[in-house]
Amino acid sequence: MRRFAYIRALLPAAVIGAFALGTLPAAADHAEPDQTLDGNVKSCEGLVPDVFWEGSRDVPDILEHSWFTVDLSDDNMQLDVVLTAEGERLGIDLAVLVKGGPQTNLFLGPDLTHLHAPVNASGKPAQISNYTVCKYHPAKPTETPTETPTETPTETPTETPTETPTETPTETPTETPTETPTETPTETETPSATPTATPTPSPTETDEPDLPDTGTSPALLLMVGLALVGGALAILRLRRTGAQS
Repeated sequence: MRRFAYIRALLPAAVIGAFALGTLPAAADHAEPDQTLDGNVKSCEGLVPDVFWEGSRDVPDILEHSWFTVDLSDDNMQLDVVLTAEGERLGIDLAVLVKGGPQTNLFLGPDLTHLHAPVNASGKPAQISNYTVCKYHPAKPTETPTETPTETPTETPTETPTETPTETPTETPTETPTETPTETPTETETPSATPTATPTPSPTETDEPDLPDTGTSPALLLMVGLALVGGALAILRLRRTGAQS
C-alpha cells in the first residue's frame, strides 16, 4: 500500500515533466520572423530588393525547384526550405512568406527551417494555409568611404630674408687737384715807339711879311682863351676867400 501511495504521488509530477519535455523543443524550434505583415501576402515585391523569381503554393501542395527543397510537417504547422547543391553553388538568396490566420510572416535566409505562421489569439502559431518562396538579390551595403582627411599642409613659414644692409659706400673723397697755377706770363711791355718828330715844314717864302702859322683854327684859340680867363677868375676867388678868412 505504501508503495502504491508513493507511485500515486510521483505520477502527476512525471506527467507534468513529460509534457514540459514534449513542448519545450517545439517552442525552441520556432524561427523568429523578420517581419509580420497584415493580410494574405503572396509576393515579395516591395519587401526585398531585386526580386526576379517567386512561387506560391496552398497547403498541402509542395513547391518543387532545382534550387531548393520544401518540407511541410504533417500537421501543417512547420515549414522547411533548404537549398540544394545547385542552389548553394549559385549562391541563391531566398525569402519565404508563411501565411496563417489573418497575417503573414516573412523569413529571410540563409537558415530557412522551422518556419511557421504568425501567432494567433491562442498564443500559438496558426496553421499554415499557404506559402511563397522568392529568389532575390540582396542590396549590397554601400560602404560610406572613409574620406582620407586632407591634412591641412603646414605652411612652411617663409622666413623674412634678413636684408643685407647696403653699406653706404664711404665716398672716396675726390681729391681736389692742386691746380697747377698757370703762371701769368709777364707781359712783355712793348716798347712804345719813339715818335718820329714831324718835321716842321719850312715856310715858303712869299712876298707878304712872315707871320707865324700855328696851324690851329680861331675857334680853338677862343676856347683856350676862355679857359685861361676862367682859371684866372678861379684863382682870384680863392685869394679873396683866403684874405677874408
